[in-house]
Amino acid sequence: MNKNKLIFAIIWLLFIAIIIFIVFSMNKSWWATKSSKNLTNFTIWMIWDNNESWKKIIENFKKVNTKYEKTKIDIEVFKDYDDYNFALMAAIAAGKTPDIFVLNNNEKKSLFEAQALWIDPKIINPNDFRKKYKWVFSDDLILSGWNKDKEVEFLKWIPVWYETLGIFYNRRYIQDSELKSISALNNIIAALKEKHPSLIPIWIWNGSTVYNSADIMTQFFMLENGVSWIGDISWNNEKQSLATYLLYWDNDGYNNYNSRYNELSKLWKTSLDLFSRWETFMVVGYPSMINIIWEKWFSKNFLQVSPFPHYFSWDGKTLVNYDYFVINKNTKNKDLSFDFLRYLTTDIWAEDFLNNFKYYLPALLSLESDKLEEKISDKYNIILWDFFNSDYELSSFNKWVRSIYDKWIVKILDNSSNYENEFNRLKSKVLCNAKKIDTLKNLSKTCE
Repeated sequence: MNKNKLIFAIIWLLFIAIIIFIVFSMNKSWWATKSSKNLTNFTIWMIWDNNESWKKIIENFKKVNTKYEKTKIDIEVFKDYDDYNFALMAAIAAGKTPDIFVLNNNEKKSLFEAQALWIDPKIINPNDFRKKYKWVFSDDLILSGWNKDKEVEFLKWIPVWYETLGIFYNRRYIQDSELKSISALNNIIAALKEKHPSLIPIWIWNGSTVYNSADIMTQFFMLENGVSWIGDISWNNEKQSLATYLLYWDNDGYNNYNSRYNELSKLWKTSLDLFSRWETFMVVGYPSMINIIWEKWFSKNFLQVSPFPHYFSWDGKTLVNYDYFVINKNTKNKDLSFDFLRYLTTDIWAEDFLNNFKYYLPALLSLESDKLEEKISDKYNIILWDFFNSDYELSSFNKWVRSIYDKWIVKILDNSSNYENEFNRLKSKVLCNAKKIDTLKNLSKTCE
């Protein structure tokens, strides 16, 4: 072969190679597009949190998991717990359940538990989970079952955050040291009432005018012998807790809350309205209540928080509230669902979440030391550490059927004249409905 023919052959081979490369690249791109198009739209439902912040989190998830770059991930955020429940029931009935949704830790007999897919230990190992998370989550979310002849531990679902109750107070009149125990709280209430007889030291009684009243009352139950579910509440425990709570309400008591109850009820106002006007010195709530306090225009320089106190640091339990993520057992996007849950367990994602929702305490132990020092809002000088007391034992409280429990507690607190009988009716009603959910028997029976 002469020199010219050799050069021509080399050019021809290079040309063919380029054509093959272009065709292969186009073919690869087509398959990638086709694969992306084959993915079903992915939907996540949750309660209370901000939709825009979630969109940022999803964008960051896609950056780490580029194979889902073109997948449409829709977020639905509900503002009301009952609305969420009704929508989820309707979605299940219509076969349009979201791929991932949330359940609350304080409702162990959820209507939707049977709709959730438990996590294979090969995907997320329960023992690794124990090492990475605060122990309260291991207690709540690790179960055991039988696989053939072998007992196996598995993780039910994935948490990212939690919150505990604190006392928001006006620091012009109160110091943190005066809120370290229930007896200290009672002392400062009495002192404030004597000095400011026309004002109300702390606002924590009637249900309809007190934000989070059902959980505040639940916290009082948990201070008595550390109960952790509604069935544990004995007659003595119930009587003591409700009687203690009543002290903050009665016109003859040292807090004199009830002097303003009728006025607020008629005006559809709550404890936070009086707090913002400095007509009460303390209110109780979760860190996420900070946004509502800001909307009521409470002074930036005078707001402070202390953990909700116990009688003694070694006695009772602190109520924990959190939502955890579950996978719909009928999802058509199992790979994406599990990849999303894995992402939830990483420091990078959890930190991304907490940066968007600054008022939540971190579930991951690795983030605790840094995050507890951060402000829960740019508008106030309050940090997560203000809600944290390492001496207190954290615990969920099983309400069994949360929607019934929360509504009835509010009614009981608004009608205290017969609170013992009403609470016994509540307990009977909740346990009866929970049994129906669990066994699917006696469904036509009226629970009273």
